[in-house]
Amino acid sequence: MLLLRRSILTEKIARRGYHVSREYSIDPLEILFVREVMRTSIAALPSEAPIDTLRSSLRHDAARGRQHLYPVIRNNRELAGVVTRRDLQTLVDRAQSGGAVQLAAILKARPLVAYPDESLRMVVYRMAETGLTRFPVVERESGRLVGMISLNDLLKARALNLDAEQRRERVLGAHIALPFGTRRSAAPPARPRSPADAL
Repeated sequence: MLLLRRSILTEKIARRGYHVSREYSIDPLEILFVREVMRTSIAALPSEAPIDTLRSSLRHDAARGRQHLYPVIRNNRELAGVVTRRDLQTLVDRAQSGGAVQLAAILKARPLVAYPDESLRMVVYRMAETGLTRFPVVERESGRLVGMISLNDLLKARALNLDAEQRRERVLGAHIALPFGTRRSAAPPARPRSPADAL
């Protein structure tokens, strides 16, 4: 199999003279699940969060990076909705100028979500259909928030899978180490003459 120019799945087709433009392969998005790539280090906002909590959530965290979508949770960590960073910044600015602050005013209730046991392909389809690139991840039964997944997480998973495939397919040349001081002879040793050679 290592010496074949193609995989075992397409070699017979190619030998019959049919041009094979690509190999059959398993889509990594089919075999990877949301729970394997989702981020669990995220900022979630309590539904009754005071203005100080909202303001501090907008600070840049070097470990997490800049978060663009904030899940809003109830006391039992059940997802109540989501708010965008832009809407949250507008709300905090309004509070600083003396305006009324209410998180419920900018809350997007019943957001689209992902589930930990879903394949990444299902999430990609959902992103393509809706144009959204970030989803909160919740447990199916309880609706409890367990993480977040974004398009960047899917791309990182794909890049890691490609890297693993390239490492598996790389065939390293054999390196034979000779004992120290042993030299490789330039010509093979002469074959001893047999009685038949004399005839």
